[in-house]
Parts: sequence; structure tokens; C-alpha cells
Amino acid sequence: MRNPPREDLLSVIECEIDRRPEAPVIADLERHIVGLSREPEALTVNFAPEARETLEAFVEAERQCCAGIGWSVSDGPRVSLRIEAGPDALDALTMLFESERIDKAR
Repeated sequence: MRNPPREDLLSVIECEIDRRPEAPVIADLERHIVGLSREPEALTVNFAPEARETLEAFVEAERQCCAGIGWSVSDGPRVSLRIEAGPDALDALTMLFESERIDKAR
């Protein structure tokens, strides 16, 4: 099964992409992803510690274009991004993060 086009996913998450400043994108983070987990109200993406600075820049930009979504970064053994949103938006965001990993593996 193929993922919907990126534009459709952005529509589902109600992203105002024109409001997003120049900043890292998911593709810039994908090599640092060490795991994803999904809960009913949140998606958590874990990154290697060296991704912290790039992740912070990504989140700051996302807060501007996707203001209706909760974005928080925390430190631990890994750097974690917790994204809180409605179920449809979380499904779309999960597809965006997973498709970057799948495309890179090809």
C-alpha cells in the first residue's frame, strides 16, 4: 500500500507550509531516527543525541506552520520528539516520518 501524496498529508495536519521558515526538514533528521512509537494521543520519535540541534531547529519551524500540533523535545538516553495531535494528524505524521525512512532504505 502506497502512502498518500505529501500534499494530502500536509492538508490533514492543517499545515500552513507558507508560514514555515527556512529550517531542517524530516529528511535532514531521518538518518538520526532510532525508533518511532505511536500512542492514541501522541507520536514519539527517538533520535540519536547528535540530532539535538537539528531537531530543535525543525521543531521551532514546525511550531510556526503547524501551530495546532504540540511539539516537545526531551533528553534522556536518546533525544525524543513527542508530537501531540488528533488521530488523523498523527496518522499523517507517522506516514511522513516512516516514508522518509522507507525511501532511504530503497
